[in-house]
Amino acid sequence: MNVRVQSAALGQIETTPTPAPVSRSRWAAAWLPPGLALLVALLATGTTILAMRHTSPTFDEIVLVAGGARGFTNGRFDLAPEHPPLMQYVYGLPVYLSHPHYPHERTGATPRYFEYRYEYARALYFASGNDPERVAFLGRLPAALLVLTLVLLAYAFTRRRVGPWAALLAATLVAFLPDVLAHGGVAYNDLPLALAYLLAVWALDVAVRRPGVRTGLLSGAAVALAVGVKFSGGGVVVVGLVLLLLEAVVRLRDKSWRRSVAVAVVAALVGGYLTLVLIYRGDFALAEMRYGIRYTLLHVALGHGAPAYLLGRTSVEGWWYFFPVAFLLKTPVALHLLALAAVLGAVGQRTKEAGSAVLAGPLRPAWVGALVFTAFLLTAHLEIGFRYALPVLPLVCVLVAAGVARLWRRTTRVVRAALVALVLWFAASTLSFYPDFLAYTSEYGPGADHGDELLLDSSLDWGQGLLALRDWMRAEHVPRVYLGYFGSDLPAAYGIDYLPLPSYFPLALPARPPVESGDPKYVVLSATLLHPVYFPGDPFARFRKVRPYRVLAHDLYVYRLHD
Repeated sequence: MNVRVQSAALGQIETTPTPAPVSRSRWAAAWLPPGLALLVALLATGTTILAMRHTSPTFDEIVLVAGGARGFTNGRFDLAPEHPPLMQYVYGLPVYLSHPHYPHERTGATPRYFEYRYEYARALYFASGNDPERVAFLGRLPAALLVLTLVLLAYAFTRRRVGPWAALLAATLVAFLPDVLAHGGVAYNDLPLALAYLLAVWALDVAVRRPGVRTGLLSGAAVALAVGVKFSGGGVVVVGLVLLLLEAVVRLRDKSWRRSVAVAVVAALVGGYLTLVLIYRGDFALAEMRYGIRYTLLHVALGHGAPAYLLGRTSVEGWWYFFPVAFLLKTPVALHLLALAAVLGAVGQRTKEAGSAVLAGPLRPAWVGALVFTAFLLTAHLEIGFRYALPVLPLVCVLVAAGVARLWRRTTRVVRAALVALVLWFAASTLSFYPDFLAYTSEYGPGADHGDELLLDSSLDWGQGLLALRDWMRAEHVPRVYLGYFGSDLPAAYGIDYLPLPSYFPLALPARPPVESGDPKYVVLSATLLHPVYFPGDPFARFRKVRPYRVLAHDLYVYRLHD
């Protein structure tokens, strides 16, 4: 009897199931992609912070930083009223907390006077006893942290629609976009708009699919946030209308959905309005915003006031295809090949599935958001910088990652290896321009130091090369140069001794007498000044026919005059 009981007990013990250990594949799927995405985001942010220490402030960023710091002292954020104040708060706060010396306000000056805003900003950076490199770093630090946020948001957005591994690819592509790393080191509103636009597109899609008071309020707040970053963010309203129309086609007979949409629209209007009032410091009339919108619409309609430049040609009217061409020139060839692979991945989708994806698929907000903003770019006269296209790029990366993931699931090991190689090529192509990401040009061009043959202005040369010039002069023991500079900085603030040539802002004569060695032996010209864009008469035409002695930061051309 005891033996039988013991045997039964042993049998029971042997046959009792034990908890199955968590499989490695399940653990990898759950934790590895988000962990790697965080690592990629941190790498991109760290790279941006290191790179921005090697570049001088760009043309326009000093106004937002100075306007924000000034506003925290006097309560008036009106130094740049054509820009919403949100990013002035963000960029100006670290500078304000550092207790800088502020310049005196000029009597009778108004911030709406274009030259005054630069006069004040230059005085804060360079003529009030502040360290310009420290002011620049503090102002730019929030922009670098926005790189981290954008990469993680791209991961989260894609993961909910395609899956964790495709989301990791999307995050990696966003993290190593040249213009993301470039503008993450610039205290301006282009990169923040890319972040706010992606967030608003996501919120609008959620509100359309699951309309209600909460989703309506959140979507309205997200749209207002995009507008508060940059007025062109208002284009996301069109995205919402398109998403609403597509969803209505799917739910044509759903009366409860229509009632919920009406409630959500009212909630979105309330949420958006209250968010804008908060951004504009309790101004319920939004007078400052209305002025800024009028200015922006006039700017878009009339253009920048200077000829557009593309592939060695100038045009007063510009070209509708400027941004498509600039996309090829400002993003790595590897991204274009990955886009082709994504198209191949989508080809195998059945017609019925494809139609459903267009109307109600998980990637609907990505392609709608990309197409709407691209349509805006093709019709606006803003051909001075590829930076205006930044809101489109994360959405393109999401679509590319989704297509590549589909191809990955049904292809061979050889093709998979090729896809991995393309991703590595993509990152390497971008990082090869460290720390001068703003001057990035793709493999289609004639070379890194010949970017002026392709693009100018903020697509290439935005005044960011003065630290490279200073370091070169010290290393080569060059006491003084002739300098023609496209930017708003004061070169003398970095210890650069020069004799001035025609520049966008006239350079002051040097305070020191001529050096004993005589006239300078080198002419240094910003890439933008080499071409007849801002100056009549093409004063530097002869230098385009001469091979430069050196190219600094891919945007400053050094010419040796004599030995």
